[in-house]
Amino acid sequence: MGQKFTPLAQSRASYYCKGSPVHFVRVELFRMEGTGDTVVTLTFKNLFSRPLVSFTAYFRCKNKYGEVVVEDSFTYDDVYAGEGDCFGSDDAVFVCDEPLGSVEVRLGSVTYDDGAPHDLRRCAAVALPPLRPLPQRERAALCAALHTEDADYYPEEAEDGWRCTCGAFNYNAGRGIHFCSECGMEKAMLQSALHEVRRAASPRQPQYDAGMQYLPVRDEDPGAEDSYEGAGYGRIQYARALRGVEERRAACGLTGAPADGAGAVSIMKDATADFILRYLPLWTLAAAAVFAVGAVFAAQFLL
Repeated sequence: MGQKFTPLAQSRASYYCKGSPVHFVRVELFRMEGTGDTVVTLTFKNLFSRPLVSFTAYFRCKNKYGEVVVEDSFTYDDVYAGEGDCFGSDDAVFVCDEPLGSVEVRLGSVTYDDGAPHDLRRCAAVALPPLRPLPQRERAALCAALHTEDADYYPEEAEDGWRCTCGAFNYNAGRGIHFCSECGMEKAMLQSALHEVRRAASPRQPQYDAGMQYLPVRDEDPGAEDSYEGAGYGRIQYARALRGVEERRAACGLTGAPADGAGAVSIMKDATADFILRYLPLWTLAAAAVFAVGAVFAAQFLL
């Protein structure tokens, strides 16, 4: 095509043919500037390891009212496309003087460098997952991470392969397992970059969520009633231990605030020390009484 053409529309294939060594890639419509006619081009891709020499495809074009305008076949000769190479985009299969609404494509036959033709009409068509365009912010971030301008769609897994972010379908065979056959993107790198872009775009999660369990903390009066009783909480008995220390200090005639760490030391005393502190006042009174009685008897003998 030596004239000037203006792109009108482009649509990627929504299916692949299971077991076919040739894959239909896309259909494009152009307007011929000299006449205003609509030009139809089809693009295919060779998936086989041997060079493709010739290929035949069937197509059907409909106008915007759904009426069939043409139904024909087209043969690409002397192609010599290697594995992963696309072909056909420079050949017009149909020129129409009215706008077109849709184009349908069906695979015909292919001939490789061994000269033997292979019928592809028995290869069943399998629908591909619909292309999901990336939001503009994620697209910009992914293009920057991968150093490309072709990151337009979310990558998708299919039954026999995967769709790249450029929209290309790749079989799970040969080089297509790890690399896109059209843009050359590595599948593992693409998935890793997309994961990082999504993680950066997602809101930061709180450190704790409603599913975590934690112990309530509160400041409380040691003499206040335990409001946690009956609620299933096993409260630590710090307040009751401190009240025991204060009672023993009062019984011993001690006043004022205890020195730093005194409360903790009193809590840690053993049972013998606790017994002495509790009954020391009684022993003091008994000793005083014995001393007074002895003084009385001594005074009587001396007198």
